[in-house]
Amino acid sequence: MSSAVQSAMSHQTREPSVTQSIYRELVNLILEGRLAPGSIVSEKGLAERLGVSRTPVHNAILQLIKDGLVTQEVNRRPVIAHVTRRDVEEIFDMRRLLESEAARLAATRIDRATLAELRGSAQALSHETDDTAALALWADFDDAFHDAIAAACGSTRLAADIRRYRMVHHALNRLRMTADLIPQALREHLDILDGLDDRDGEISAKAMSRHLLEWKAFYVQRFAALSTQE
Repeated sequence: MSSAVQSAMSHQTREPSVTQSIYRELVNLILEGRLAPGSIVSEKGLAERLGVSRTPVHNAILQLIKDGLVTQEVNRRPVIAHVTRRDVEEIFDMRRLLESEAARLAATRIDRATLAELRGSAQALSHETDDTAALALWADFDDAFHDAIAAACGSTRLAADIRRYRMVHHALNRLRMTADLIPQALREHLDILDGLDDRDGEISAKAMSRHLLEWKAFYVQRFAALSTQE
């Protein structure tokens, strides 16, 4: 296994930081309506609720404010924002802007061993017949794929922003895909790999953009369906 793929795989399998875990949990609570829009965000209350110290809760809240899921006016306590369909759209719009550029930059930087490893993982996934196993493999492959491209883009700031928006994406996983959609997703990833293999930044960027537009539509539809049930 190439060092880049090993790094990407270890990044998404290692234990997340306490702040990251709390961030994801809070986003889930917001999306599920268990932290109601307009309600005051209490560091002490959330720390007690989650069984952790206040410091990581404070840091997670700062990230939520940055991502627009919590709002705070001057000299006022932070409150839960109302998450809308537009918020989900904007998450994917930002991912498309950031990751398309990362794919363009990575095309001339990513090593052949990493591309071969990713292609091999895609092939193994395509042969998996058990839906539960396929979904687990898909989650690992998708993380490794996008992490490897971000790592190869040559910009630490761009890679950091991609990781931040993918953290929000992970919190949307309660709207996750079903096994019958894996073949389509794999085709889109292979299109991106083809561009990277050809060292063609423009083709890679366009393939990434198309891929994220498709999944933007998917997640927006799932979010809308969930909202009508609440």
